[in-house]
Amino acid sequence: MKKLLSILLFVLAVISLDAQTKSIHPLLVIKAQYHDLSQPLLEMPVILPPSGENEVKEIPNQPRNQMFQMQRSFGESSQSIDPVVQHQQGGESPVKAILNFPGIENTFGYIPPDPTGDVGLNHYLQAVNVTFAVYSKSGYLLYGPASLGTIWQGFPIPHTNDGDPIVRYDEGADRWLVSQFSLPNFPNGPYWELLAISQTSDPLGAWHRYAFQFTNMPDYPKFGVWHDGYYMSANSFSSGALNWMGPAAIVLERDSMLEGKTAQMAFFQLGPGDSPLLPADLDGASLAGKPGIFLSTHEVSGGSGSQLGLYTLETNWENPLNSTLNGPVWLETASYDGNMCNDAENCIPQAGTSSRLDALGGILMERLQYRAFSNHQSMLANLTVDENDQDHAGIRWYELRCLDSTWSVYQQGTYAPDSNHRWIGSISMDVNGNIAMAYSISGKGIYPAIKATGRKAEDPPGLLSLAEATLQEGGGAQTDATSRWGDYSCLTVDPANGRTFWYTNQYYSSTSGDDWKTRIMSFRIEDLPVGLNEEVATNEKGIQLLSNLPNPFNASTVICWRAKSRFETSLYLVDLLGRKTVLLQNQERESGDQQFLIDGTDLPPGVYFCILEAAGQIEMKRIIRY
Repeated sequence: MKKLLSILLFVLAVISLDAQTKSIHPLLVIKAQYHDLSQPLLEMPVILPPSGENEVKEIPNQPRNQMFQMQRSFGESSQSIDPVVQHQQGGESPVKAILNFPGIENTFGYIPPDPTGDVGLNHYLQAVNVTFAVYSKSGYLLYGPASLGTIWQGFPIPHTNDGDPIVRYDEGADRWLVSQFSLPNFPNGPYWELLAISQTSDPLGAWHRYAFQFTNMPDYPKFGVWHDGYYMSANSFSSGALNWMGPAAIVLERDSMLEGKTAQMAFFQLGPGDSPLLPADLDGASLAGKPGIFLSTHEVSGGSGSQLGLYTLETNWENPLNSTLNGPVWLETASYDGNMCNDAENCIPQAGTSSRLDALGGILMERLQYRAFSNHQSMLANLTVDENDQDHAGIRWYELRCLDSTWSVYQQGTYAPDSNHRWIGSISMDVNGNIAMAYSISGKGIYPAIKATGRKAEDPPGLLSLAEATLQEGGGAQTDATSRWGDYSCLTVDPANGRTFWYTNQYYSSTSGDDWKTRIMSFRIEDLPVGLNEEVATNEKGIQLLSNLPNPFNASTVICWRAKSRFETSLYLVDLLGRKTVLLQNQERESGDQQFLIDGTDLPPGVYFCILEAAGQIEMKRIIRY
């Protein structure tokens, strides 16, 4: 009788899913409530991150049981084991770190950090809740950490720093996108999503700033870059009462935002019975004319099957009301149980404490990477699941492929090679088809750490063949009562070569309530070429600004750089108010290692940016005169 009931429920679920397939027009189309052009970032006063003052500030995150109560009407799954679980590590050589340097730390008392970041041709830009920083691709801190409010200072629309930041590098335009939401009247509306698009490829220059208003709270916003728009997903909760309303699919007018013009937003609202969405994020060459893509998950009750729901958004900017969101097309997958600890936040164990961490089970994690090859298209997705019906967290991962016009699940697996828990994953593919996946790991005998694995393109489907690499050991546990951890992490691929992965995530160096830290790491799947050291000798454009000694300095310091050829070189200092001190002006300098002695006698104490210009390239490094 129980088996018959399970079969009946599965049939009813499939019928229900078929009935949900739809084509809808936008609920509304609006223009940005306000937009402007900021001053260059280097000319704006730096707003420092707020002091935590021993007060933990929790970023709002609405109850997941509201989102999943219609999809998980029978609670915990009854399946005993995940059918595609990988219970052993791969035997191939692990990924090898190229760079591994500290990111932003929690000086401001916020939980969780929501670490996000992306890599461009010359920079890495990282953001956590309320704070951001800009680094060179050699790992030098160029700007910050500063409050995200620095970017929006002088902006007339409410710009409270309320979290869930996202950083995206727009490879097709060589620009940057930074977003966060603003909830000045929380829990009541109106609410805003703030976006800034860099005016040029330089994140230290000016930014086109936009504010889009929402009637209901757009929780957990995620972004994907596409050829005809910036695609966004959000979880809608009603103003005031914060009742679950369903996921939203959104598209913003990319071309207008790149030019700093008035931009439109088309907003599609799905129902409370639909699962949260994640937008595809384009890596590599654009396939103009392809519709935007969103993905969702669905668990069939009782563990008898699972699906991925694929939506396409046909955007019409000439008449946005004629745009259509189509789907879902259901892709059958191996069954999984996404319900970790009945969605309780105190779930993942840690060493040395009874405090546990939020698993965020069943939610698609950053990012849904899209990449086109000569004979197929690929998308990669991941989520945390209970791999054995005993609340043991593993990472279910997928590669979807499209041949001609039909998407299907090409390969899938659940990575849970030992008794430790893996979660908050992020997955991406390089131009050669190699896949990397990085994540948090914790357990009763270890502190939360950062690790990575992967596979090579020729490996058997469904297997993560690389031995696990430790990117950052954990030095302590999080004891804060909120249990919030991460909310997401971010793995991206360097557009300069299409092969180097860049990742950011959180960890603790010692046990504390909320003193989390972040790391920024780069690595490749294949071995590094012989003779290339891990500091990357000189960059592809010919110059590299090296460390100055000493730093901080008082009487003097020596600026060092390296050049491949003889260049006209300019070298100058810029203080936090944008005032420039010229050291060299278009002076011919030889190739090889170069030095310049700075006399600090007449230089006021403070923070400066040392800027080197040569061969059309700019390198920067922060230095301190005390």
